[in-house]
Amino acid sequence: MLIPLRTNRTPKRRPLMTELLIVTNLLVYLAGLVGEYGGAFDRQAVISFGHLGRADFHVWQLVTYQFLHDPSALWHLAFNMLFLWVFGGAVEDRLGRASFLGFYLIGGAVAGIAHMMFQQAPVIGASGSIAGVTGAFLALFPRSRIQILFFFFIIGLYSIPSLWFIGFYFVVDLLRQTSSLLGGHDGGVAYMAHLAGYLYGFALAFTLLAVGIVKREEFDVFYLFQQSRRRAAFRAASRKQTGGLWESASADTGKQLARQVRRSGPVKAVDERIIAARAEIDRLIADHDLPAAAANYRQLLDKVPDAVFSEPRQLDLANQLQAEQDYERAAKAYELLLKAYPSCSRAAEVRLILAVIYVRRLHRPQPARELIERAKAMLADEAQKALADQLLSELGP
Repeated sequence: MLIPLRTNRTPKRRPLMTELLIVTNLLVYLAGLVGEYGGAFDRQAVISFGHLGRADFHVWQLVTYQFLHDPSALWHLAFNMLFLWVFGGAVEDRLGRASFLGFYLIGGAVAGIAHMMFQQAPVIGASGSIAGVTGAFLALFPRSRIQILFFFFIIGLYSIPSLWFIGFYFVVDLLRQTSSLLGGHDGGVAYMAHLAGYLYGFALAFTLLAVGIVKREEFDVFYLFQQSRRRAAFRAASRKQTGGLWESASADTGKQLARQVRRSGPVKAVDERIIAARAEIDRLIADHDLPAAAANYRQLLDKVPDAVFSEPRQLDLANQLQAEQDYERAAKAYELLLKAYPSCSRAAEVRLILAVIYVRRLHRPQPARELIERAKAMLADEAQKALADQLLSELGP
């Protein structure tokens, strides 16, 4: 069995809507237990009222069924809430809180309708809604990684690509639904609701990215398509060369190495090791393995103190070092980012973060004051402005 524990896509802000949905599901479940054992109401009557099925269908049941769970199977609720917690925060972060709630409830309705089209038995539970969230996660973060607890004959913690994990569960549900349609036993699980949820979530997130309602990022599904086209064009343009049509201005490509050879002679072995180290850090960031990338970057800084990557990757490295409380190297990484990209889109925020490290961790008041003064003129967020004022007050007159 594969049990997800967390992803490497940490939300930039607290996932309040995800937390609210989890709490609501738990409260409904607990209220049912307390009400039934206390004799306040018949839990089964509540489930009959709120479940979704062809018989005695009511529109509100498209929503109410999503918050009801089998009272005799706590695992049903537990696994649903675990999947919602693992995947919901990152999706909510990209869609926004209100949009995420609408996305979640509509996904549950779509999944419920799909179930009714293929099955006569009524359905309860949040599985279809959460499958929608999982499908959206795959479209938004296809190159992310998931830490899982695996146990079959052995038990262990592993980090695997999200594409493998979500693909595995999709294939399992597809096979079981096919078996059910052919007369096999479905075990009381709404596999068609799961499948419809996956497809709904992925398709809607894909569409939102395609039309620009959700801003594209470096690691979403469209980035994968772009990379695939670039690799194809690259192979067509340069069969056996390392560099070519799509080489980056900052990449360590064959053409750039050739220029270096012409300028300064053959590449030394130590240079080759540095090039290999940079390529490995690039690969780790692309795979969203930021702890390993940060560890390798520490070693690279010891050899090349001014080593800097592309703007988004340098920011990822700096943020990871700060999260690991390696404040000296985090400050160095932010400094290199500002030096290489002084007009980057997040320069004001980076200066403020660096000022926080200077003031509260490294005790460098003078450069901190200069950073804060420069950042304040560009900050638009009131909370960030308040932080800047707080830092100035901590520095004193």
